[in-house]
Amino acid sequence: MRIASFVGQKGGVGKSTLARVLTVAAARQEHKVLLADFDPEQLSCVEWSAMRLRNGIAPDIEERVFNKLKTLRETASEFDLAFVDTRGLADELTKDISQESDVVFLPTGTSMDVLRPTLALARRLSKSKKISNKIVLILSKVGRSERLLQTARETIPDAGFEVLDNVWPERDGF
Repeated sequence: MRIASFVGQKGGVGKSTLARVLTVAAARQEHKVLLADFDPEQLSCVEWSAMRLRNGIAPDIEERVFNKLKTLRETASEFDLAFVDTRGLADELTKDISQESDVVFLPTGTSMDVLRPTLALARRLSKSKKISNKIVLILSKVGRSERLLQTARETIPDAGFEVLDNVWPERDGF
């Protein structure tokens, strides 16, 4: 199983949304996917999955709540891909999940109030050789300010990290 994790130092940056979008995209390509929700207090992926089920929205998505990495590892053989949605506060579990992941996505906004803590987390995670080459930032909830977008696009590579070319715009819902 391949693992893509979505981590962040702040809540509200788009981790859950992006994890769900990529899970659906992979399922539509007929991969056997798991959406792993590591935020048992928030349960945003659980509620999203229940809403999809109630409304008969395809494709079916297997979603499970986890609080230990060991449990995810035990589940691994059942799936091709796992998309991991972590809590809005980076901790030791975030580091462990990131080490286990094939790619670590850090969604961030373009304002320095969001970008600065995201880059600080990327620096902390990159100190681990098991994580340093897996980190990719995603500009998420991007508004209409071209200046902020350009500054973020320059700041991230200057800090030594990759950023996806595509951005996720600020929207009422995905």
